[in-house]
Amino acid sequence: MAKKKKRQVAIIHYNTPELTEAAVLSLRKHGGQDYAVTIFDNSDRRPFTKKMPGVRVIDNTRGQCVDFEGELKKFPNRIERQGCAKGCTFGSAKHMMSVQWLWDNELRDGFLLMDSDVLIMKSLDFMFDYDECCVGYVQKWIKSANPCKIDRLVPLLLWINVPMCEAGGARFYDPERSFALVGGNPYARANWYDTGASFLEDIRTKKPACHGVTLARNVYLSLFIHYGSASWKNNDQAAHVEWLEKNRELWEPEQGGVLEAPEVTPKPRKRAPHARKVNLSRPFVR
Repeated sequence: MAKKKKRQVAIIHYNTPELTEAAVLSLRKHGGQDYAVTIFDNSDRRPFTKKMPGVRVIDNTRGQCVDFEGELKKFPNRIERQGCAKGCTFGSAKHMMSVQWLWDNELRDGFLLMDSDVLIMKSLDFMFDYDECCVGYVQKWIKSANPCKIDRLVPLLLWINVPMCEAGGARFYDPERSFALVGGNPYARANWYDTGASFLEDIRTKKPACHGVTLARNVYLSLFIHYGSASWKNNDQAAHVEWLEKNRELWEPEQGGVLEAPEVTPKPRKRAPHARKVNLSRPFVR
């Protein structure tokens, strides 16, 4: 009898420890007590330091695993202050790099990608589908007003079956299809792939090797509530805590609990023995 795979959840963390902690608590409260949670910490000011059962933190606060500055330097023509990327910090590219690192190095059986600023409202067991390449919600281009008409798989909650994706040739991060990264014409198609867009395109173009389940919008939105876009950038700690208090019933443990911000930012932990840098610009080779 085949050994049952452990259900893995991945969260990319960036300076929002209260939201991340509550996200994990809400996951536990709504059927995810046995999920193994991996937090990939990209913080530059407020790392995730809370000790939680079944949760491990991979420290990338100093670029130990993914050197974002080094990766961005590979694209000298990237668009930083004009056109589609006015004020761009390449958060989408960094997010996709982080997910790809976890895919390549840690979560090889597959994982549920979960945003750090969502609160779960019901069981997610059905999303761990090892017969499908992915399970998630497709945001149509018209909803996001994408000028190049590019749809995407929304990364708030997204099941990724790594072995099936690799067998079909799909990747989560493609540097040639990433928001504002390629450069040149600000409105060139290559510069308009938001997080999850190139992944969806891979799945759609590599059928039948890759195939997935698309959730209806009402089903998808019934699974969680979302703090809002760019909580990492609009990092108002008081607003975060106010939102969490308003939705306390979704995350508060049965015995009660209080979310407290760390008073002192500790020094980043040493690089884990298993961590290694990877060339994320390397194309996928079967």
